[in-house]
Amino acid sequence: MTDIAVQLPGTTTTPSPVDTRPKLDHPANPLALILFFGILGVCVLFVAYSLYVDIKDSDTKVTTYLPFMLLFVALLIALGFEFVNGFHDTANAVATVIYTHSLPANFAVVWSGCFNLLGVLMSSGAVAFGIISLLPVELILQVGTGAGFAMVFALLIAAIVWNLGTWYLGLPSSSSHTLIGSIIGVGVANALMHGQDGTSGVDWSKATEIGYSLLLSPLFGFCMAAILLLLLKFVVRNPDLYTAPKGAAPPPWWIRGILILTCTLVSFFHGSNDGQKGMGLIMLILIGTVPTAYALNRALPESQVAKFQQVSEAASKVVAAKGFSTRVASASDTPSAGVAALNQALTEVLQDTSTWVSARH
Repeated sequence: MTDIAVQLPGTTTTPSPVDTRPKLDHPANPLALILFFGILGVCVLFVAYSLYVDIKDSDTKVTTYLPFMLLFVALLIALGFEFVNGFHDTANAVATVIYTHSLPANFAVVWSGCFNLLGVLMSSGAVAFGIISLLPVELILQVGTGAGFAMVFALLIAAIVWNLGTWYLGLPSSSSHTLIGSIIGVGVANALMHGQDGTSGVDWSKATEIGYSLLLSPLFGFCMAAILLLLLKFVVRNPDLYTAPKGAAPPPWWIRGILILTCTLVSFFHGSNDGQKGMGLIMLILIGTVPTAYALNRALPESQVAKFQQVSEAASKVVAAKGFSTRVASASDTPSAGVAALNQALTEVLQDTSTWVSARH
C-alpha cells in the first residue's frame, strides 16, 4: 500500500529541515581496520622485544617470570590509558574543523593523530620526568613488588574509568587532572597504609608546582581567547565570520586555512606536552620494575664510571661498618631484624652496582 500525501486547499507544506550537521557515522573501512590492528600488533611486538633486549643487556637475574608478566600487563594498561586519552582529547583539536566543514571528520582525526605523534617524538621529556617526580623514590622502587603493581593498576584503572565516564557523558574534562589526581591518591593511600602521615607519600613541592599550572592554564586560555576574539572582531568586520555555518559549505579559503593551521598546531603541542603523560607512566613502571635496566645511566663516560665505582665501594664499606658497629654496640649482640635487613640490602645493592658497572665497562 502506498501512502499519498494530499495538500488541501488553503494549506501550505513546511519543507523538512535539512540536517547540516557533520556526518560522523561513516562506516569503518575493512582495509583501514586491518592496517590499524596490523600496526598495533607490530608495535606491541616491538615493545616486547625491546624489553627482552634491555633486560638481557642489564644482566638482570631472572628467578621468576611473574613480575615480567605483570610488567607487560601494566604496560598494556598504560597504553590503554593513552588510547582512551586519544579519543577523549581528540575532540579538542578537531571540533572546529569538523563543525565548520573545513575537513571531513575521518580525515581530521587521522590528521590530528599524526601531528600528536610528531609532537611526542619531538618532545624533551620534561613533562614525563615531572610525572615521575611526584612520587618519592622509595615508593617508585616498590613498583616491582606486589603492592607496587597494585598501586600502578589502581591509578591507571581509576584514570581510565573517569575518562570513559566523562567521554560517555560528553563532558570535556582534562585527562591531565585525572592522572595527576590518581598518582597523588595512590601516594597518599600508600603512606596511610604503612602507618605514615598521608602527606609523606607525595612530593608536595612538585605537586604544588604542577597544581599551579593545572589551575592557571584554563584561566590563561580563557583570557587569551577572549582577547583574541575581541581583537579579531575589531580588525575583521565581516559579520558572516562570527555566525554559525550555513549548510555544508566550508568557510572562505583563508579562514579555512587558519582553522586547519590551528588544528594542526593544537594537535602538535598537545602531543609534545600532554602526550608525555603516557611516557611518564611507562617510565614509572619500567624504573620501578627493572631499575638496573632503566634507572642507571649506561652511557656514562669512563671518568664518571670510575668515580661512581669508587663512591659505591666506599659507601658499601661504610654501610657494612655501620652494621658491624651496631652489632658491637648492641647489648644483646643482635641488632633488630629491620636494621640488619636494611644494612644487608644496601650493602648488596652497592656491591652489585659497582660490580655491574665494572663489568659493563
